[in-house]
Amino acid sequence: MFMKGNKDKTTVIHRFLNGTYTVDEAYAFLEESNDPVNKDIIEEAAFSVWGESQFLEKTEESLKKEYREEAYALLKKIGKKKRKSLKPLLAAVGSIAAAIAVIFSLFRLYEGVSRQDIYYECIETTYGERKDITLPDGSMVILNSCSRLRYPTKFTQQTREVRLQGEAFFDVAKDPDRQFVVSAGQFCVKVLGTAFNIKSYDMDEITSVKVDRGKVQIEMPEATMRLSAQERVEVNSLRGTIKKHQDLYETAGWRKGCLYFDATPIQDVARELEREYNCSIVFQEGQEFDNLISGEHDNQSLESVLQSLEYISGIKYNKDNYHILLYK
Repeated sequence: MFMKGNKDKTTVIHRFLNGTYTVDEAYAFLEESNDPVNKDIIEEAAFSVWGESQFLEKTEESLKKEYREEAYALLKKIGKKKRKSLKPLLAAVGSIAAAIAVIFSLFRLYEGVSRQDIYYECIETTYGERKDITLPDGSMVILNSCSRLRYPTKFTQQTREVRLQGEAFFDVAKDPDRQFVVSAGQFCVKVLGTAFNIKSYDMDEITSVKVDRGKVQIEMPEATMRLSAQERVEVNSLRGTIKKHQDLYETAGWRKGCLYFDATPIQDVARELEREYNCSIVFQEGQEFDNLISGEHDNQSLESVLQSLEYISGIKYNKDNYHILLYK
């Protein structure tokens, strides 16, 4: 029952952490936890759940209540005759189960304390806006336009984790004992102390990570890789491709108002112009736009960028104030 698969194991452990489980789940868990074969799997699942708990908010109480009600309903169905006291079994379990019980108790105790002490900041930017942010550990973040950064008011002793929607440049304070983790869409970027840029807008076809200094580890559903300085990885969600290559252009040139495109789909270029210049861009209906745009634009006006776009791609534009129509 409990040991069918990793997903089932994590689910049961999650309920143990929240104090919600059926008797059958409890017996299955305690019996199988004595098997040395399962030791690594249980520890991995436990620490995975513990890592997730760092980002739980007070609103999670409603979910916990739901788990408790579900567990109560299941226990009610089992019936009094089938219910057995767990005390004899708990007394008989081996050292592994006892150790896990102690770990879970400490986790729950720490979780209760941390929830009272840790709160979260959420910084957002709008069109054409950028913000400088100093994190609790001294790390510096520059948030690009139409982006959102969420982080705790203080980091835990185990990790430093933030969540990003959009684009940001990170200059991470060194701490060899605590990883710095950025969750951004399909990217999970882990570092100890370095500088890098993440671009992960929900609507963009291409998302990317570019390293300015040091090294980073990137975990994705499809792959795990490491990047060094002046290396870049791009994921094309539409085509399902991953490309890693050297990129000698200045990292996060957008901090100085520069636009940089490297075989970028025209649709992503349009969205970037919208974010940068607070404009609205639409494509002529009935026409196909599969152009890939390359080029660099330094602190140019929207009109200048549109003229350059027309010159290199042949795509014309009709501009009415800040409403632009692209056509061929």
